[in-house]
Amino acid sequence: MRRYRLTIHNENKLDNILGFYVSPIWVIISLFVSFLLVIGTIYLVFAFTPVAEYLPGHVSDRTRERLVNYALTIDSLKNEVDKHKRYTSNIKNILEGNIEYGDTTALPDSLPNYDGYPIETTPLEQQFADNFEERERYSLTSQATNVGALQGIGFYRPTRGVVVKAFDPKSGHYGIDLAESPDENVVAIWDGTVIMSDYTANDGYTLIIQHNEELVTVYRNCHSLLRNVGDKVVAGEAIATLSNDVTDEGQTNRKQPFLHLELWHRSSPLDPNIYIPF
Repeated sequence: MRRYRLTIHNENKLDNILGFYVSPIWVIISLFVSFLLVIGTIYLVFAFTPVAEYLPGHVSDRTRERLVNYALTIDSLKNEVDKHKRYTSNIKNILEGNIEYGDTTALPDSLPNYDGYPIETTPLEQQFADNFEERERYSLTSQATNVGALQGIGFYRPTRGVVVKAFDPKSGHYGIDLAESPDENVVAIWDGTVIMSDYTANDGYTLIIQHNEELVTVYRNCHSLLRNVGDKVVAGEAIATLSNDVTDEGQTNRKQPFLHLELWHRSSPLDPNIYIPF
């Protein structure tokens, strides 16, 4: 077998610093071992460091988990944005008076027609229906809306006036009108947060308060507003004033200041005269 000598020689001193004999087999083994060390080092680097995440098509479990959490968070935020849009749309419809009382959308009936096959009511079903109607006869509900949570709440009177125009949603009058003396203060009927305080072309100065139990109150035709959007108010606190103007309408009729009050529960109008003692 041929042997080769590998020598490190110092040209300045003409002296051999290091020298040893090598053979072809030793060279091959050395290269193979070096190759294994390089491959092992690369594997350890990519397996236990974040370097592998920079390679195209490679996503670690930790990154995948973060992406899933981000996707869930974005989906939750989208749902909240959709809720806010629906809430804003309801408030806009309330202000513009675009909500039709008792309006329903006709849907196609997917059930078969059983007009020719009358179904008799059993005595047990009839008893249940009679008991239910008896309980609901004295229930303070309105427009088939669940307002049970509002029962028993002591609402404040917004003003001391009397009702001059009653609740009539079929004609587009979604609240009541209260006649008042000039410079009368308007108070909040319940604790809440002001969500609108601005002037409108049709109803003058208008203030809207969001309360608990998904209740919204609207105060229209005010002379001036005492609270801004975002303010917290308590029941009985002054929030606006009425006009001090009295205009003649002929020789006998005189138009007095009035407050228009609306109660909305889950986008449905309620009769304020049921819940507030006037």
